[in-house]
Amino acid sequence: MHWKLRREQLMFVGVVLSALVFVRPVSAGRPKPAHPYRYSVVDMPVSLAIGTVQTPEFSVVKNGWHWIMIQVEKPLPFDQMMCMMGTASSRLDLKYCSGNDPLLRADWVAYEDGHIVLNGSSTSTGADMYDSRYIFKFIGSFPVLSGKKYVVEVKFTKDGTPLNVANPHLIIVRHGEE
Repeated sequence: MHWKLRREQLMFVGVVLSALVFVRPVSAGRPKPAHPYRYSVVDMPVSLAIGTVQTPEFSVVKNGWHWIMIQVEKPLPFDQMMCMMGTASSRLDLKYCSGNDPLLRADWVAYEDGHIVLNGSSTSTGADMYDSRYIFKFIGSFPVLSGKKYVVEVKFTKDGTPLNVANPHLIIVRHGEE
């Protein structure tokens, strides 16, 4: 009887130890990010005041194109946020906009190892995406090669500080992962 009990206990301990060794615990690995782009190469809070922000230097594993975008929360009425962000595009949407909109206006430059890869400017309508928590304004896109080092500079050309209440983030993410 004692041997049978010990054998069952040993089997139970063996199963538990195997599970600990071979099954990765849920809490292990990468923590869930606070932003929706778990594969973004850059996600940094920014002020939308007139001026220039620069990303930290980054590199990528895969060749391809990357988006430059601004993500904001929705603390203000949605129609007002669309106008301020420059995402309103239909005549119906634009009826809510003031003559001062959009507030988000930006020029950008992508550098590879200190040399300009591509540059551009944000649009005043469209180029947007939405989810239940955020509005995203795509302000540009540029190609990247694995192993190279990149920096993106964004110059906000209009005072967008009224949008700072929306917790803006500058995000760089690979096409297809947006």
